[in-house]
Amino acid sequence: MPEGYCTLEDLRIALQEAELPGDLSQDKQLAVRAIAAQTEPLEKELKRHWYAPSGADILDEATDIDIPTGPKTRDDEEDIPTGSAFLVDDEGPKPKTSQGDYAKITLARRDAESIEALHVRQADGTYEDWAASSDYSEGSWPPSGEDFYLRVNNGGWSRVYLDTTNLLEEDEDDEYVLDSFANAVYLEWSYGHEGIPDNVRRAVALRAAAMFVDEAAIQIPDNVRVSSVDALADKFETRADELLEVYR
Repeated sequence: MPEGYCTLEDLRIALQEAELPGDLSQDKQLAVRAIAAQTEPLEKELKRHWYAPSGADILDEATDIDIPTGPKTRDDEEDIPTGSAFLVDDEGPKPKTSQGDYAKITLARRDAESIEALHVRQADGTYEDWAASSDYSEGSWPPSGEDFYLRVNNGGWSRVYLDTTNLLEEDEDDEYVLDSFANAVYLEWSYGHEGIPDNVRRAVALRAAAMFVDEAAIQIPDNVRVSSVDALADKFETRADELLEVYR
């Protein structure tokens, strides 16, 4: 079944609150498609993924829609950033940050849960997986001397911190072994927020309602305070944006 962050019942309620008919039985497939169409765009827009834990009420309530039940994974190529506090010599910028010798990589999604693999380029061009090697260790924030850290702040923004002293020559001349820090890291990691907030469910239902009324060309009752389907869809979209503002 298609995947979405709300149920058909959520969509029905959104329509009824706008004083529209809430019977979706005649256009169930259109309603399902409208909900599913909001899932990936919302994740990309807010850089977040939500999922329902085992036993959550939404799992029992959902029909014709698959509710996500676990985190997602990504496989990303990243630069080792030099940042605004880098040191410069004849060979170019060094990856120094305000955290000392730790380079900060901002991940493409919020709510990171774990790092499965952390492949870092070596002097010979090969990659070594710091997460799998006994030569490197992962720590918990704040830094206490470990080789890398995953940090998620209160807003869910996720960053990986790498101890760049691991990339220095062993002769203590403080020379970095990499000729370039571009695409020097490959990350395999998981992300997601356990629990689908009511604001998210309602916002997705409202956005789905905007798509549904547009494609179904619903007849607007005389008691609804809008003059056209387009105006009604805009009203749904505006309310959805208001509900999602807290997650931006």
